[in-house]
Amino acid sequence: MKRARGEGKNGARSIALNIRLDLPGRGRIGPGKIELLRQIRACRSISAAARAMNMSYRRAWLLVDDLNGVFAEPIVEKWLGGTSRGGAMLTPAGERLVASYETLVQRSAEANRSLLDEMLRNVQPRRLAG
Repeated sequence: MKRARGEGKNGARSIALNIRLDLPGRGRIGPGKIELLRQIRACRSISAAARAMNMSYRRAWLLVDDLNGVFAEPIVEKWLGGTSRGGAMLTPAGERLVASYETLVQRSAEANRSLLDEMLRNVQPRRLAG
């Protein structure tokens, strides 16, 4: 089950760590593109993944096209419509990218948990509008 943003494993508040990778001369990969890949994996469709993320099909398609151009191997395999309709799925390289990114974020959060917790202790609680 996916946790709410800023919620730790036990339901306690925690700082969510997001990482964006700047690839020299090739663009960026961050939580948004990784979530798009997860949605493509789940939906087996770029258009359905886009809808799940409230994103236009064109935007999702351009992001997939960009990702496929960045790496030596394609990240998403697409097939055209017809009687069986179109679809998409992550390639083995795409699966490795998602797994590596998730591992990077998890290990970074674990390694920096004490610093993140210290930062959270210094955050003022939200004031209710009254």
